[in-house]
Amino acid sequence: MSDDLDVRIATGFPGHPKTKRLIRRVGHQGAWFFMALLCWVRVNRPGGDLVGLSDEDLELAVDWPGDPGALIAAARECRFIDGTDGSSRMHDWHDHNPWAAGSKARSS
Repeated sequence: MSDDLDVRIATGFPGHPKTKRLIRRVGHQGAWFFMALLCWVRVNRPGGDLVGLSDEDLELAVDWPGDPGALIAAARECRFIDGTDGSSRMHDWHDHNPWAAGSKARSS
């Protein structure tokens, strides 16, 4: 990962109902690995589009140590991720991370 990039995370993330549901489904480690996924997306898919990546690919990208499929399934159930396996995107990425989402356009 590049140290000069950042991802926006709202200060309300820890207490947000979506985060609390994620923790109920996959534990506190799930919230941590979801944060790792946010960072991975920023570096590798700055537009938030995950099309072409399977749920397994996403979990492997962050070295998820839990049950296979559990992290991404929980993130999808909690509406952090939209779409289906192989055709996903980060929910409202352009709203929450507009700087990252526009990075390719700014580079052009």
